[in-house]
Amino acid sequence: MRKIFSTIFFLVYGCNNNSLDLEVVSGSEFLNNMSKIHTSKIILVNIWSTWCEPCIEEFPYVVGLEKKYDANDLDVIFFSVDWDEQSKEARSFLKDQQVMGKHYRKREGDDQLFINAFSTEWTGAIPFTVLYDRNGDLLAQWEGKRSESYFYAKIDSLLTLFGS
Repeated sequence: MRKIFSTIFFLVYGCNNNSLDLEVVSGSEFLNNMSKIHTSKIILVNIWSTWCEPCIEEFPYVVGLEKKYDANDLDVIFFSVDWDEQSKEARSFLKDQQVMGKHYRKREGDDQLFINAFSTEWTGAIPFTVLYDRNGDLLAQWEGKRSESYFYAKIDSLLTLFGS
C-alpha cells in the first residue's frame, strides 16, 4: 500500500510543471538532450543572469510568451549564466517571476565552450535568445534586449512557416 501511495504521489506531484527544476548543465549537455525533453514546434532559449539589467527588463514579457502560445507551438526555456554562488538568487528570481518547469543554469567552467555550443556568432553578450525547432535545428538567434513585439513577430513568422 505504501508503494502505491508513493507512486501516486510522485506521478501527481513529481511530474507536474507547478514546481521549478533548475538543472546545472553545460551548453553541449543541454543541446544534446534538448529535443528529447522539449518537443514544441519552437523551443525558445533565453540566456540571462540576475546581474544583467537588460535581461531583467525583458524577462517579464519572455515569461508571458508561454501564456500567449500553445504548448505544442512554443516552449520557453530559461538558461541562467549566474555563478554557483548566485544560484540561490537565480532560483529565487525565477520563482518570483512565477517560472515553473524545467530550466537550466550554466555549469561553471570554460565560458567560450559554452558560448560556442550555442553559436560561434554569439559574442557572449546577454541576454541572448535562440530559437530551435523540435529537432534542435537553429531557426533564429539574437543578442541583446528586444521588445515584446519583436519576440511576437519572430515567433509568429516561424509558426507561419510550420503551418500554425
